[in-house]
Amino acid sequence: TALPDSDFAEGLGGLSGALPIAMATVAEAQAETLQSTADGGKEHRGHLCISPRWSHQHTPRNVQEQGDGWPPRTVAACSARKVNAAAAASACEQRIVTLGVLYYNSPALLHNIMRGWATWPESLAQQFHFTVVDDCSTSEHSALSVVRANKPMYPIRVLTIQPPKIAWNDVGALNLLMHTATTCWAMRLDADVVVTPQAARGLLGLAERSDIDSVHMFNRENIGSVHPANWLFHRQAYWRAGGSDEDFAGSYGYVDAQLGWMLSQSGAKFRRHRDVNLTQVPAQLQRRLQHYPANFSKDSTHNLELHLRKQKGLAPLPTLYLRFRWHANTVTKRVRRP
Repeated sequence: TALPDSDFAEGLGGLSGALPIAMATVAEAQAETLQSTADGGKEHRGHLCISPRWSHQHTPRNVQEQGDGWPPRTVAACSARKVNAAAAASACEQRIVTLGVLYYNSPALLHNIMRGWATWPESLAQQFHFTVVDDCSTSEHSALSVVRANKPMYPIRVLTIQPPKIAWNDVGALNLLMHTATTCWAMRLDADVVVTPQAARGLLGLAERSDIDSVHMFNRENIGSVHPANWLFHRQAYWRAGGSDEDFAGSYGYVDAQLGWMLSQSGAKFRRHRDVNLTQVPAQLQRRLQHYPANFSKDSTHNLELHLRKQKGLAPLPTLYLRFRWHANTVTKRVRRP
């Protein structure tokens, strides 16, 4: 049976201060780290750290509020930790690549991904870390239940963002993936994208011979165009650019455009590869297999305006990250000894 593990027990919220090029100094926050455990210590959650700059003027839109509203208040403010190029690059694993699936309410798509991973040779799978970030799915569609049902032969780390649900929080999910990754190189995957063994070998080759400023983009073989968001990048380049801007959470669109702009501004170079092919589920089928609430609007007007304001310097770049609580589990199939 698939059993949870506690290898990745720490849940740290409110990562503050990943600085792009000439950002203003981040205000230090007084702090206290708060943790609670569930299921006999196998699941842990970190509480949101609240920056002194955080205010209700920056409240994410479409947040399902609970209690006294958003953000959740703790007994004491959490600590803000500065992330810089040296910290992002420290102690990362050079020869292993993290594959991180950003997931929400789409169990059939995740089953499809895991069936693909199950076909990988063991020698290839050992060169990857597999992670699924569940962006607060409903209980009947949780990523953890899907992963456990698949009884994976290789360890799968599942990071589950906790309520209240923030609409279109892929920015926060990507920051969580990059914050917890122990490898130097990581690739964000949408739940409708499959990496074949051949493509996986291509990713390893790129990670081995690329400089840290390279951001790699890949062709979708069944569509014939480069994927606009599923990129392979180095942790140092990602955090040096400022990470994903969680001010865009709550509204739809332009999060990849903003991240791409921030990466370019910090010196990253985008490289397109048509010889490493991803496979994407057709859009019509994808829409049938994803279960989004009716109130999740795809009106991108708000985020377009925010993107333009940030580019012109009329709105601040991000200084507060992981604006939510989350649990961590590692699932693998274990052979019981007699």
